[in-house]
Amino acid sequence: MDAQGFLAALAPAVTDADARERFLADPKAALAAAGLDLPEWFTVTAREGDAAELTITMPGLVDPDADLSDEQLASISGGDIVRDPFCLSSGVRSYINNNPR
Repeated sequence: MDAQGFLAALAPAVTDADARERFLADPKAALAAAGLDLPEWFTVTAREGDAAELTITMPGLVDPDADLSDEQLASISGGDIVRDPFCLSSGVRSYINNNPR
C-alpha cells in the first residue's frame, strides 16, 4: 500500500461516524480491510485529536550479527518460528525470509 492508499484507508474514519468508531475500536483491522496487512506482532493504536500524526516507536538498537539469546534459541528449537525481525540474527532472518511457512 502506498501513501495514497494509506490516506484513502483513513478517509472514512474522518468523514463517517460509524467508520470512525470502527477505526478507533480496532485500527489494525480497519487498515487490514483496506489492504494494509501488518505482522501479528505489530501493534496499531488510534486516538482522537486535532493533529494528524503517525508515531512509530522503534525498538532499541540490535546488532544483526549477534548470537541469538538462549530464549530465542529455545523458541526456535522448540518448533516456534520467531517472526520478529528486530530480535533475529541476520542468518536466521535470511532463512525465515527464504523459507516462508
